[in-house]
Amino acid sequence: MGIIVIIRQFTLQPGFAQFCQRSLSTPGFSTLHLPAFYDAVDPVDFEGFLMTRLNNLDSELAQELGDFPEDDLDIVFTPKECRTLQPAMPEDGVELDSHVRDCVQTYIREWLIVNRKNQGNSDTCSLKNKGSRKDFHKTLQKQTFESETLDSGDAGPRPVPALPEEASRTTLASSDFDLRSLQPDPRLENLLRHVSAEEFERQNEEARRTNRHAELLALYPSVDEEDAVEIRPVPDRPNEHLGNRILVKLQTLKFDIEIEPLFACIALYDIKERKKISENFHCDLNPDSLRGFLRSHTPSIDLSTQARSAVFSVTYPSSDIYLVIKIEKVLQQGEIGDCAEPYMVLKESEAGKTKEKIEKLKAQAESFCQRLGKYRMPFAWIPIGLANFFNLSTLEREIPEAEGLNGRSTSDKRATLLQARRLSERSLSSEDSYPVSNFKRISLTLNTFFKQEGDRLSDEDLFKFLADFKRSSSLQRRIKTLPGTLKLEISPAPENLGYCLTPELLPVKPFPENRNRPHKEILEFPIREVYVPHTIYRNLLYVYPQRLNFANRPASARNITIKIQFMCGEDPSCAMPVIFGKSSGPEFVEEIYTAITYHNKSPDFYEEVKIKLPAKLTEKHHLLFTFYHISCQPKQGASVETLLGYSWLPILLNDRLQTGHYCLPVALDKLPVHYSIHSPEKVPSQTPPIKWVEGHKGVFNVEVQAVSSVHTQDNHLEKFFTLCHSLESQVTFPIRLMDQKITEATLEHELKLSIICLNSSRLEPLVLFLHLVLDKLFQLAVQPMVIAGQTALWYSKYISLWAGAGSSTILTESRYYTFGRTSAVSVGSKLLQSRVISCSNPDIAVTPTATDEEVKNIMSSKVREQSQIPGELYGPKPNNLGLFFKHFHEELALQMVVSTGMVRESVFKYAWFFFELLIKSMAQYVHNIEKQDNPRRSRFSDRFKDDITTIVSVVTSEIAALLVKPQKENEQAEKINISLAFFLYDLLSLMDRGFVFNLIKHYCNQLSNKLSSLSTLISMRLEFLRILCSHEHYLNLNLFFMTSMSAPASPSPSLSSQNSSSCSSFQDQKIAGMFDLSAEYRQQHFLTGLLFTELAAALDADSEGISKVQKKAVSAILSLLSSHDLDPRCSKKEVKIKIAALYLPLVGIILDSLPQLHDFTNARSGKGRTGNPEEEQESTGAINQNVALAIAGNQFNLRSSGTSLLSLPYRQSATLGPDTTRNLLICFLWIMKNADQNLIQKWIADLPSMQLNRILDLLFICVSCFEYKGKQSSDKVSTQVLQKSRDVKARLEEALLRGEGARGEMMKRCRIPAGNDRSAGLNENLRWRKEQTHWRQANERQDKTKAELDQEALISGNLATEANLIILDMQENIIQASFAAECRDNLLGGVLKVLVNSLGCDQSTTYLTHCFATLRALIAKFGDFLFEEEVEQCADLCQRVLHHCSSSIDITRTQACATLYLLMRYSFSSTSNFARVKMQVTMSLASLVGKSPEFNEEFLRRSLRTILAYAEEDADMQATPFPIQVKSFMTSVAFIRSFHIGMCLEIAKGYQTSPDLRLTWLQNMAEKHTKRKCYTEAAMCLVHAAALVAEYLSMLEDRNYLPVGSVSFQNISSNVLEESAVSDDVLSPDEDGICSGRYFSESGLVGLLEQAAELFSTGGLYETVNEVYKIVIPILEAHRDFRKLTLTHSKLQKAFDSIINKGQKRMFGTYFRVGFYGSKFGDLDEQEFVYKEPAITKLPEISHRLEGFYGQCFGEDAVEVIKDSAPVDKRKLDPNKAYIQITFVEPYFDEYEMKDRVTYFEKNFNLCRFMYTTPFTMDGRPRGELSEQYKRNTILTTMHAFPYIKTRINVIQKEEFILTPIEVAIEDMRKKTQELTAATNQEPPDAKMLQMVLQGSVGATVNQGPLEVAQVFLAEIPADPKLYRHHNKLRLCFKEFIMRCGEAVEKNKRLITADQREYQLELRKNYGKLKENLRPMIERKIPELYKPVVKVHSTRESFRNHSFRKYDAQTSSQST
Repeated sequence: MGIIVIIRQFTLQPGFAQFCQRSLSTPGFSTLHLPAFYDAVDPVDFEGFLMTRLNNLDSELAQELGDFPEDDLDIVFTPKECRTLQPAMPEDGVELDSHVRDCVQTYIREWLIVNRKNQGNSDTCSLKNKGSRKDFHKTLQKQTFESETLDSGDAGPRPVPALPEEASRTTLASSDFDLRSLQPDPRLENLLRHVSAEEFERQNEEARRTNRHAELLALYPSVDEEDAVEIRPVPDRPNEHLGNRILVKLQTLKFDIEIEPLFACIALYDIKERKKISENFHCDLNPDSLRGFLRSHTPSIDLSTQARSAVFSVTYPSSDIYLVIKIEKVLQQGEIGDCAEPYMVLKESEAGKTKEKIEKLKAQAESFCQRLGKYRMPFAWIPIGLANFFNLSTLEREIPEAEGLNGRSTSDKRATLLQARRLSERSLSSEDSYPVSNFKRISLTLNTFFKQEGDRLSDEDLFKFLADFKRSSSLQRRIKTLPGTLKLEISPAPENLGYCLTPELLPVKPFPENRNRPHKEILEFPIREVYVPHTIYRNLLYVYPQRLNFANRPASARNITIKIQFMCGEDPSCAMPVIFGKSSGPEFVEEIYTAITYHNKSPDFYEEVKIKLPAKLTEKHHLLFTFYHISCQPKQGASVETLLGYSWLPILLNDRLQTGHYCLPVALDKLPVHYSIHSPEKVPSQTPPIKWVEGHKGVFNVEVQAVSSVHTQDNHLEKFFTLCHSLESQVTFPIRLMDQKITEATLEHELKLSIICLNSSRLEPLVLFLHLVLDKLFQLAVQPMVIAGQTALWYSKYISLWAGAGSSTILTESRYYTFGRTSAVSVGSKLLQSRVISCSNPDIAVTPTATDEEVKNIMSSKVREQSQIPGELYGPKPNNLGLFFKHFHEELALQMVVSTGMVRESVFKYAWFFFELLIKSMAQYVHNIEKQDNPRRSRFSDRFKDDITTIVSVVTSEIAALLVKPQKENEQAEKINISLAFFLYDLLSLMDRGFVFNLIKHYCNQLSNKLSSLSTLISMRLEFLRILCSHEHYLNLNLFFMTSMSAPASPSPSLSSQNSSSCSSFQDQKIAGMFDLSAEYRQQHFLTGLLFTELAAALDADSEGISKVQKKAVSAILSLLSSHDLDPRCSKKEVKIKIAALYLPLVGIILDSLPQLHDFTNARSGKGRTGNPEEEQESTGAINQNVALAIAGNQFNLRSSGTSLLSLPYRQSATLGPDTTRNLLICFLWIMKNADQNLIQKWIADLPSMQLNRILDLLFICVSCFEYKGKQSSDKVSTQVLQKSRDVKARLEEALLRGEGARGEMMKRCRIPAGNDRSAGLNENLRWRKEQTHWRQANERQDKTKAELDQEALISGNLATEANLIILDMQENIIQASFAAECRDNLLGGVLKVLVNSLGCDQSTTYLTHCFATLRALIAKFGDFLFEEEVEQCADLCQRVLHHCSSSIDITRTQACATLYLLMRYSFSSTSNFARVKMQVTMSLASLVGKSPEFNEEFLRRSLRTILAYAEEDADMQATPFPIQVKSFMTSVAFIRSFHIGMCLEIAKGYQTSPDLRLTWLQNMAEKHTKRKCYTEAAMCLVHAAALVAEYLSMLEDRNYLPVGSVSFQNISSNVLEESAVSDDVLSPDEDGICSGRYFSESGLVGLLEQAAELFSTGGLYETVNEVYKIVIPILEAHRDFRKLTLTHSKLQKAFDSIINKGQKRMFGTYFRVGFYGSKFGDLDEQEFVYKEPAITKLPEISHRLEGFYGQCFGEDAVEVIKDSAPVDKRKLDPNKAYIQITFVEPYFDEYEMKDRVTYFEKNFNLCRFMYTTPFTMDGRPRGELSEQYKRNTILTTMHAFPYIKTRINVIQKEEFILTPIEVAIEDMRKKTQELTAATNQEPPDAKMLQMVLQGSVGATVNQGPLEVAQVFLAEIPADPKLYRHHNKLRLCFKEFIMRCGEAVEKNKRLITADQREYQLELRKNYGKLKENLRPMIERKIPELYKPVVKVHSTRESFRNHSFRKYDAQTSSQST
């Protein structure tokens, strides 16, 4: 194949590879366009190349960097770990049969482990389990961030929290302020020294280079493990299975009376599964005195039977598990109830008769014990639920994981990442399948026992009782209870419990010397299968007699017991002592008696007889059951036992252990000879005949169960093993197998058959005996068997078994975890415990379905294959796979190649298993040959190499074929792909590496030729490469030592070298070539080249689903770099440089993908980052220019020089997500940090400026990307979640407050599950990845300790610092290179932009120190250029530096001051006047003061003082006017101080002539208002700003669609006209520097107005929204911006909808008049203001607030609030106090105004007149009789209309009207009448409201009200004619009032219900009375008024005004 050489070039198009696309078309595949560079090139001949090159290297380097180390491969034998002191073995002195011998061998022989020495060094696994890095954070320095010092409250003086507009003008402001009184901060000593720029830079660089963190990626959070396919979980060695271990200690067991010994027996039961899940534990807690009763029956007491604590094991915990304690006593005469009677009625503590009774009972008991001591009877029991001990919430979460053990599983395609993690970290053996930490230690004391019911003793009955008990605990009502005490303690069993015995009574390590009572391990009977192979010898038999039916027997059989014995012959002496004894007795006994139920002919039994089976069983072994009747009463001469009959059960049937349920007949006579050979059902007829109970019917039910690691209990396995043994040892044919005979001739056929039938065997035994099965299969595979002299080798049969077994049962659908492909986990960790062999087995699932397991076991376990991550493979020692008669690997490879049909299909389906076998066998082979004589090239035969090539090729095409099929097959393909990768990965350590590289090349090309989807193709190749690149010798494989030494000459001159003038030399071309992905590079650095090719193709592609692939590609490279950082072999600097050189082409790829990067600057400008990386398409589009403009505070989105991000054409679809971008950028920084700096500088020097600008753009993004996020958000996800849930909460509150269908809102939300943070609606994020790893983090976060959070913050602080320092280094490189090249013009702006951006982020002091140093160097070097060209940058710079001048951290302030001083100094020297810098500093200060909440004035002043000190000390400048200018400037700046909103306004006014500054201040005010939630005021500020812009624009050009200056804004607010005050002569648009801000443009105007509209909408002023958009719409129409128009109209619709829906429910402001009195207030004295407060603010609230605020200013005692609203007399006030008078006021309108103000909104908008009322009487009291009650109405007019740009406005006019008593009465009656009218006419009618108003008008109780008024004022005609009209007016009022009352009473009649009739009559009666009383007064007219005289309405002034005038005249004459 010819190599197509493509040199990657820096081109300007965003996609670099749109050239020469080739089209692939294979039959049946759709065409796929691939970039031409995508074909894999021919790799270099690795071995040959290495030989020649290494000879040229010096030896030390060669050893370190070149070839793999000699002893790379290591094979060791490791003894098996054994829990017990001695391994469990069969009894001595017995000739074992071959099967048992093999089993025992398997359990005790050593493991054979294949290790690869360095594996794990560079492996990313070391990155994941940062074991070595546990204390890594302790090596880090804590970085100081200002944001955190502020939080901690040590930030020095804080500004007083200013109230909305409180003036602090008096004490705070009136005294003149002198900067000199302050102490300046320490200065930088060498700031003013003369140093050359070069020297300055050198010093900076030196400082930057010290104390740097060597490993950047150690600080970076580890890559999301979802992609980490290369992690092979460390398989544990197979161990014995232990579930959750629970330690149960019995402390006390006694009843109220102690009269006899009692015995406890404990076991666990699962009521859901209705299964006993543990064997019995027998325990004796009797005092010695009682135990003595039984002395005659206990020959000896072994220590092991005295245990009182037991360790139970539970594999599948659930809430249905109960610990049941059964209590037995010695048999005595009587029913259980009779025997229990005394326990219920007697108490030990009682004296007298009771004591006698007890003594008597005790004596009775003693006699029973002596006579019947060896028989027991049931007595009582007690259940204990274990639900509380297992924390079930965690259980439910983990159940699927546990189910993996038995293969029943949820069919979830991928269980959650978390689970897989957990599995890979914990094998079943270790700590169980459930974390024990969820389990609490608990001590219990129980006082009630249930009495046993004699007829309900079976397990069935017990389960019924327990189910009832669980349901209701009402068992106590139905079963009699006994009082007593049981104390026990239940706790998780500790890891190393000293002095413990196994179920076989073997001592467990550790086993201390000083022994008292041992603990006993209790064997578990799991409810479901547990797939863990046997690893110890265990051979136990459990016999459960269940029921006996002697109902039809003669009377003697009543108290029945069964004696059970295990016999090795028929003689009574053949009873074997193999039955485990109970408590307080011998360890082993020969017989056991069952407990007796008194007088029951058909008793149930619950006995469990545990027998230790002999290793060698014969036909003579059997169980013998002897039935007796026990006489409880002593009869003279009669024996205690009466024989009733016998039964037996042979142990073996056809050489197989008999287990299961049996129903046996009972023989009455002595048994005949040789009975034991037959089963009792099938005994041949005897002479004399045997007598049977009920004529040979089965009457005795018994169950036998074995727990054995010798007996397979499976016919197929049994047959297979038997046939294998017949081959191995000399046997006589024919063999008897079950019921068939096998001759030598049929042996071969039967053996084949038995192998095939293994498929049909039950899964559990197959797994349990897996190790042995595999041994036999391997043996058959390579050892030719000689049968009847013929050699038989049925190789393909075995293959078909290993693989074929798969076809039915194996792994039909096992899954894996994308993350570590838990490779071997399931069977491994779970099943096999062996976490099996296959490290590369992606198949082994954690939750396979039942059929899956088979090969998991068959294959996977291959325990000896076990490969540990460090490459270990466990194996049985004796069979050395490589040294059979044939080489196993050659044979296996050959058979894999020649297999066909189903076999072939299965082979490839389970390829991982065969790959592992091959690798292990090859490893052993390589280990055993002489390496020196066998170089890699000739280690393996050519035929074998051909076979391997074929296998790889076939597997690859299998993968491709599967990928074209539907989704389900894709997973299978992924698994095979991963297995293949691991196979080649392992081959690299064993074979000729050039050969393996060629295999990789063929794989890559084969896949690209066959696949139709680019994203699938890249994804598969990526996972494949990722595994190969995780090789421990990855660097050597890539010949990385070649990089910088012989950087290849670029074969064709690159684009960059043609563009750049200075790049003529060959050397330069060579450097530029190092950054290209050239063919030569890809050839020499084969794997890296392939990986980069994938990345380049992924970034360039544009197909569906590509973003996921891009993420994969980037994280693959990142994990590689991380592994280098963590690899101790790479820590040397020179090695790092070489490694970085290997990655240089990545820089080119990253620069090319610049337009696709996520722009993090958006995130800072207020737009939240999205949570899910896959949402990137929506979240990160190109930066919209208008948005950028409209974002008020952020001046960094627009780039002015170089290729700004905006100018690059965006390919929207391929934008990378934030995570992917961040990972890519950290890779870039890593290379820049570790590469040879000289090389980087040379490279930069040759780059065209276009490219340099790209690099700067990249650095700009880096700055924002690695900004420190602070401790709280160190976990980005959870803060997001938190934020979202806060939003939800806020929306809810808002809905509730507005009262709009709040319930509906709540309902909507309830659909999101609220309780957990998921209400954050992450649902929409679940786009492709169900696990949502974010969840994991979010939820775990809650559990993080403070220490962990601190640690995270420490690391992320260091990361931010290091990343920014690398960026700074790069900028320095660019500055130096460009300075040399004299092309600095447009670069400097770019550099500055990046620097300014970094100053704007939260930075550590370390970084700031270096950054300011670099800035100073820049100012010194390029000062003049800076001030001339980079105006905007300079302004931004001023703002940033000034911001840091107010920092609370001294170091930062010191640095910032020095920089600001230099800035001024250089601007002065370049223009002899630093007006521009002054202007910029002032503007910056303005915007800082407005915005920055943490802005600290105190520190700023100190900084200003420091700058002043610099000016005074600067000797060079003393001769110039500079120091004086600085001084005056500093002083004027210092005067800007307590910056509250009032002040902002003053400042803004002061800047009326400087529109830019005024605009800045208006925006600051808007921001302040928004923070205080004063949205309307904020909106008004923006409207004013917009009006200002409109004024400017209308002067500039006359466009009819633009507003005509501020006049056009009148409808929004009448206040806006202020903005037109700026006259033309001030505002000459041409003047330099005036109106140059970005807002003075049409888009700026629209931006401001849109923001204003949003704020109005938030503030609820929807009508104003309409007015705002009236101005915006014509502009948008003129611009034809239809998208914006759509949006605008939808917003308008929303606004109008809100008006309709909310109606009168909207809340506007509440207003108060506030007057200030007292000289303390300075200018404020006697000033009055109207304050606007939020709706429903109560007077006490504002009063409390103002009092508090001024209390802070003047001292609490000095402030007093005047409680009333009467006029204040200053003479009566204490001059030393400050008085505040607060009165509630209401908007006031004249009558004519009310015509225009119709709606509720209109009555609350544009308000400038307010009224309040003060009642008074002439004698000074506020209230008096009706006839003397006056009222003063005060009307205030404010300077501006509300709402305004602030919330308080001065009162400029005050009018007062006084009402006489009769006028007060008129006003009151009018009000009452209006209320009545309103209530009567209300639609729909409101009966309650109407009745309330009526009651107040005509109710009997209040008749005093209107009636009294009438009697006072209408009883007589007034004497004073002036009052006639008032009298008449009042009379008419009453007339109308009484009429309205009548209407109301009528209306009420129609509304009332039946039960209110009486009430209505009462109302009617009262109304009648009132009418009668009022009639004479109403009808009396004043005759004078009705004379025809002059027209009354001749003047327009209202009557009331006349009366006021006259009255005023009177009162004034009186007062004088």
